[in-house]
Amino acid sequence: MTNAEKTLGMDVLGTGAPVRRAATGGPDRPLSISRIPGIDGLRALAILIVMVSHAGLGRYVPGGFGVTIFFFLSGYLITTLLRMEYGRSGRINLPAFYMRRVLRILPPLYLTMTLVVVLALTAVIDTRVTPLNLVTDALFLTNYAGLLGLPSTTPIPLWSLDVEEHFYMLFPACFAALAMWRGSRIARTLGAICLLTLLIRIATFAAIGEGEIYYWSHTRIDSIIFGAVLAVWQNPMLDEDAWRPRPWHVALALLVIALTLALRAPAFRETLRYTLQGGALFVLFSAAIQARGPVARLLAQRWLRVVALFSYTLYLVHMPMLEAMRPLGLWSVPVAYVLAFAWAAGMYACVERPLARRRQRSLRKVVQGA
Repeated sequence: MTNAEKTLGMDVLGTGAPVRRAATGGPDRPLSISRIPGIDGLRALAILIVMVSHAGLGRYVPGGFGVTIFFFLSGYLITTLLRMEYGRSGRINLPAFYMRRVLRILPPLYLTMTLVVVLALTAVIDTRVTPLNLVTDALFLTNYAGLLGLPSTTPIPLWSLDVEEHFYMLFPACFAALAMWRGSRIARTLGAICLLTLLIRIATFAAIGEGEIYYWSHTRIDSIIFGAVLAVWQNPMLDEDAWRPRPWHVALALLVIALTLALRAPAFRETLRYTLQGGALFVLFSAAIQARGPVARLLAQRWLRVVALFSYTLYLVHMPMLEAMRPLGLWSVPVAYVLAFAWAAGMYACVERPLARRRQRSLRKVVQGA
């Protein structure tokens, strides 16, 4: 790639399509993809679905689907950043990538786990937290702890974080190896992995029934990879000629989502459901990121942006707060969620925001090829 091509933002994946400069800043700043209104709105929607479901409405609000949205979003954002980095520098700086992940994930996680330990030791929550459980949780093995005979007792839904971290451990190196390919070829490869994951789910269900299919990384990783497919093929934030869903496409995708949530048969729920949802989210994310008019304004509301900023810590802390406030009866949920937002706001101001500046400096260097 020539310097001129880098300046113009040509697509290094070989599609021949120009890459769109997606957000704030001039040529000396990396693209900012986390503040796209559609992304913020979807992130906020995902955490709100999870929190409402865990507030006692799980029978009516599909908390698991909120997690699936998080998975898709994570795969899309991370792969888009990797694609941008390769486009600017011609390589993927893996040490810098993993340092950014450490700064993003570990401080809020370990501080919230410390809070849980304090609550457990003071009998505010009725949870027995053992050192072995904490080690398992800290090493991102919670979703396989049952196989190890060490089921987690920590009231944090860490299994989904484990799935994401297992993806992050492997995918950047794989992407670096495939980055010279055309985007459509990478998408086909990722699609084949999604198909393989579906076949593994079907085989696992046939062998043991539902089991832990919902939680295991090797049976849920496709929910993240579907987002990666959108990042390398028809990316609405990078590709000028990206596919724009029509209203009937969106309506059909919403219908598919509704059907996947309505069909409760275990054989469907633990096999095809995640595949169909991934395909539908491909459409919905494409539409949301490119949205204009009322939809864009809805997704860009300030309160949704605030919820999106706090979403990671909210995910970590909302269930411990629910457990701690359980004695309050009817007041337990509102008080717990006020405290959860307070903890998340404090974490953002004192931990996440300062570390985000450091991550941005690192990202600026690698994206600009420094």
